[in-house]
Amino acid sequence: MMYSKFLKSNKGASVIIFSLALTVVIGMSAIVVDIGNVVVERQKLQNAVDSAALAAAQELPDKQRAIEVANKYIADNGFTPEDINVSFSDDDTKLIVNGNKDVQFLFARILGLDSKNTKCNATAMTGNIGQALDYVLFSGSASTNLIINGSKTYVNGNSHTNAGFIANGSMQTITGACEAVKTVVVNGTHMEIDDRVPNAPYVDMPDFSETIRLQAEKAGTLFDSSKTYNGSNINVDEPIYVNGNINVDGSHFKGKGCILATGDITINGSNLYDSQEDSVCFYSKNGRIIVNGSNIELNGIVYAPNGSIILNGSNQTIMGRVIGKTLVFNGSNLTVDGADVNLGGIPSKGTRLIH
Repeated sequence: MMYSKFLKSNKGASVIIFSLALTVVIGMSAIVVDIGNVVVERQKLQNAVDSAALAAAQELPDKQRAIEVANKYIADNGFTPEDINVSFSDDDTKLIVNGNKDVQFLFARILGLDSKNTKCNATAMTGNIGQALDYVLFSGSASTNLIINGSKTYVNGNSHTNAGFIANGSMQTITGACEAVKTVVVNGTHMEIDDRVPNAPYVDMPDFSETIRLQAEKAGTLFDSSKTYNGSNINVDEPIYVNGNINVDGSHFKGKGCILATGDITINGSNLYDSQEDSVCFYSKNGRIIVNGSNIELNGIVYAPNGSIILNGSNQTIMGRVIGKTLVFNGSNLTVDGADVNLGGIPSKGTRLIH
């Protein structure tokens, strides 16, 4: 009886305590949900600001045009021009986009909290693509030597490696300078490599993939899966950007532009372009470029800044450039001739985020 009276006497207090606890739990849940929403919105704003900065920097030094492009990219990503401020460096090679957005709370209003201000920024810089493309052969790795084995290798133009250069075999010719950050070693007979330059300065490998992506997005030639080109004529006057791998079997590429894969590019006995008036760059952003076959001619630029370029076969002729993080030559009778190659397929300037 006394226990029953005790429960009745404390029933009202229990309801009050439960209500207060429930209010606290709901309030905390509201804060968690709204703060999570703030984090999501900030990341969206950061992505929008990054895209706006990269796209706008391509218009420099035209500041007015750069602002217009930044505003367009911000609007395309679901924000408004009022959410950003665009400023420039004194030499107009650098652009800063500051984002500022009030994110409205949905549930935390019950605790008297209306919104949370979030800020972010992105700085993009524009400049020349880089010195690496001046070389006919270029190996960007600082730890892996550029090694040419075999016989009858002919390079018409300058070569550079950020590690050491080693030539083994016979009847190998480099008409220009053979530069190496470390040493230059030549072993064999009938080796015509006269201008040997050890202890050369390090040369950066440029990345202009974002420029290609933005151009392809604008042209409607950005693809979200791997592609195979087989027996067709492909025009690259508008750059092509592929999120994935590219396989090329017997296709002809015409025009002045770049075809980029984020993954590997495998080329089997195909011409990169058909005439000296065309200029095509095959660009693997993060993967390898593998060229298979004998008695073939590739006309163009083969570019893999973060992976290997592997040439398998004999009697291969490349009229252009071979530029990769590492270069692997399997076979004999290799010719790389870059003396009179049109580089119009490569952007003259690139942009990059520097924050």
